[in-house]
Amino acid sequence: MRRSTICVSLLLLASPLSAVTAAQLPSLFRGIVVADAEPGVRVVSVEESSQAYEADLRPDDIVLRVQETEIRSIDEFALLSNTLKGRAAPTKLLVFRNGLPRELVLHLYSYPILQAWAIEVVPDHDLRFAQPHTGRDYWMRMGRGFEGAGKDPEALNAYLNALHQMATDRDAAGKAAELFLRVGERRLRDGALHEGLSSLRQALVILEKLFDEPLSDDRLRAVKEQLDRAVAALRDAKPHLLKSRQTSSTIKDR
Repeated sequence: MRRSTICVSLLLLASPLSAVTAAQLPSLFRGIVVADAEPGVRVVSVEESSQAYEADLRPDDIVLRVQETEIRSIDEFALLSNTLKGRAAPTKLLVFRNGLPRELVLHLYSYPILQAWAIEVVPDHDLRFAQPHTGRDYWMRMGRGFEGAGKDPEALNAYLNALHQMATDRDAAGKAAELFLRVGERRLRDGALHEGLSSLRQALVILEKLFDEPLSDDRLRAVKEQLDRAVAALRDAKPHLLKSRQTSSTIKDR
């Protein structure tokens, strides 16, 4: 076994990957039951599997503000919750807990993947499993099926959902990195520069962390080959990126 480290410059555009469209995303406040508190709303219960629970929202918290909007009633909270449906990006909450103010940040990204791999991925929030390994095995099978059918974006989403179930699973991480790389290369060939660069960046983030783990000789070679491909793709894309920036700058100057 070897332990190796590598430093990669990641000066690229980043955009979170979602397995679903914005219209299909659940509310940030899914799994929360609230009641009027005057002012604000009191949290009655929070599902332990919810994003709100992961963000440290707890029963008896009083929600007073969401982003810049003051919450004065349960009707205002319900209206704002509906308005924010489809939003994955971080949203700030001001709550009172035991008489003291506290700021929380809610989002729909996978907390396990964000903590383990530092990438923003919106997982499938509807399909839940009692045992993480069961969910991991299900999504890995789905990924292999999509991959065999030549559906790389769908396969990537499946492998990322497997990683959401078990964030420490190196096989799921390796497959996600490979598919990020493959999807990024395809997007660059299709002229989707920013989307391609974003996918390559995600691949590099995962590969860098994988490279810093104890690896077998075969896995080390595979990761190195993927890194070489990603670096080559970025090198090839650099002239197009510079041209795109120059064009954008010219348009702004007019």
